[in-house]
Amino acid sequence: MATRLTDTEVRKLSVPASGNQIVYDTDVKGFGLRITSSGARAFVLNYRIAGRERRITIGSYPDWTTSGARDECKSLKRRIDRGEDPLAEREQRMAAPTINDLCDLFADKHLSKRRATTAAEYLNIIKVWIRPEIGAMKTAELRHTDVERLHRKIAKTRPYRANRTIAVLSKMMSLAVKWELRSDNPVRGIERAPEEKRSRFLTPGEIGRLAEVLAVHPEKNSCNAI
Repeated sequence: MATRLTDTEVRKLSVPASGNQIVYDTDVKGFGLRITSSGARAFVLNYRIAGRERRITIGSYPDWTTSGARDECKSLKRRIDRGEDPLAEREQRMAAPTINDLCDLFADKHLSKRRATTAAEYLNIIKVWIRPEIGAMKTAELRHTDVERLHRKIAKTRPYRANRTIAVLSKMMSLAVKWELRSDNPVRGIERAPEEKRSRFLTPGEIGRLAEVLAVHPEKNSCNAI
């Protein structure tokens, strides 16, 4: 079945009793509208590349208008003419590891070799900040601006923690480059947040215990300096 697809025509098309059907456009070869028995409508493009028949979904109606989907279809066809396979590229992106996946790899291949206290600190930062904020993002798609945004968010109330989070993330991204999961480290160039210096004085009890230790220490000159 074929017709010139317009928004009006798309709304008028009947729903199949079961399964789905595709109504193709008479103007642009391969461009069509898939209608399911539930009434869902989505624009698609059928194309052939390297001897294979492929079908890529452009988007759902009415999120995409017919004219917008047709323009996108033409853009995809130009890419196909250049030898690109847009469906294969989409599938590759979907299969690419997320930052959550990188966190798991980082824990298994790197933190397992570190001291327990260091590993625990890193894992806590990953759990509290990295996974919730950017874990769903693709490792290869994390941008410098994404890292800046995360750093600013944490630094508003916890500048030290913001800087530690960025340090952990930088190590993760350096290893991601080494493991060929991305080509660069997007954390490079992030300015650390100013941290307030903390002053702490010994309590009377701590002073007393320190005096007891110093009194029996063999290095008297060093102890006197304290």
